[in-house]
Order: sequence, then structure tokens, then C-alpha cells
Amino acid sequence: MIKTKDYRDEVEALLIKSFSPVGYELTKAVEIDTIPENSKYEALNFSLSGKRIIYRKGKVTPDRPGAFLSVWQRPVLQASNGNKPIPLKSDELDYLIIQVEDELERGMFIFPVATLKEKGIVSSATKKGKTGFRVFPPWSQDRGGVGMKVFSESGKKTQRWQLPYFIGIDKDGSIDMNELKNVFSA
Repeated sequence: MIKTKDYRDEVEALLIKSFSPVGYELTKAVEIDTIPENSKYEALNFSLSGKRIIYRKGKVTPDRPGAFLSVWQRPVLQASNGNKPIPLKSDELDYLIIQVEDELERGMFIFPVATLKEKGIVSSATKKGKTGFRVFPPWSQDRGGVGMKVFSESGKKTQRWQLPYFIGIDKDGSIDMNELKNVFSA
């Protein structure tokens, strides 16, 4: 039997504890993303109540506010661009869930694909898409050291559109059920 990574089990436990009581059913098992490089972002794929979910954990970088994550896939072998990463396609997911944390706080962004298309994060007929981007939870701030990037106006603008999709996770792993229903049904 293949041993699963601890993060897969942790996310599945969170889904059972917080999503199931509100009526969301795990309809496709939580699976580890097969692209090895995505393991840095604890990449998972699953479905909740028939909605296709791509999950990533944002990585806090010491010199910039917020958390970074990759959102890409490998092209098919016959692709003209070789093995260069390509953005996720809008028709491949319904939601992108990004978990973020620091020493004191934890939470998740639940972005519907329509928002990801509008912001140019996933590729569509009108947008190229991105292979990575940064999220800014409510506690984002300047890192403060000399030579470090400050929390720019651009970052704050990005945070403003992202925050309506953010849900805090309590120390015991619980999330507000009403917030979850509001964000996940968007």
C-alpha cells in the first residue's frame, strides 16, 4: 500500500470536519497532484458535491508580503512549447482553494473559476492565464527588513479583490459555516 502524504490527510480531515456538516459531499477522493514540482505547494485535486477543486498551499516568502503559489500543469508531450509549464485552463476546475498560514493565523481562499477567469489567473478564450500568483490574507504586511519588498499599492489592490473569498480557520481547525456557504456557493 502506498503511504499518502500527511498534508493530503490533513486537508481531507478539514473537508470532513468543516465542509460535510454544511452539506458538501466529497464526490472525488482527495488525490495528490502528479506533477512533482507542485508538491512544494501541497497540490491536491478532489471534488466536493460534484465541483472540481484544485488545492494549493501558499508559501510565505521571507522578503515579500502575502503568500505565493504555482498554478500550472505540464503540456501534453506533443505540445509545440516542449515541456514549458502552462496555466490551468478555466474548463478544468470549478474552484481553487488556497490555504495560507503564518505563526499565529490560518485561513483559506476559495476562488470560483469565474473570478479566476476575470482576473486572468486561469487561461480562457480571452485570457492567457498565469503559472503562479500571490495571495494576501488579512494579516499581510510589510516584511520590514532593509531591501525587502513593501506591501505595495498594487498588492493592497489585489488583496481588496481577494478578501471576499477568504475564510479564517480557528486554532481548533473549525471554520465559520455561514462564511463557507457564502463563499463556496459564489
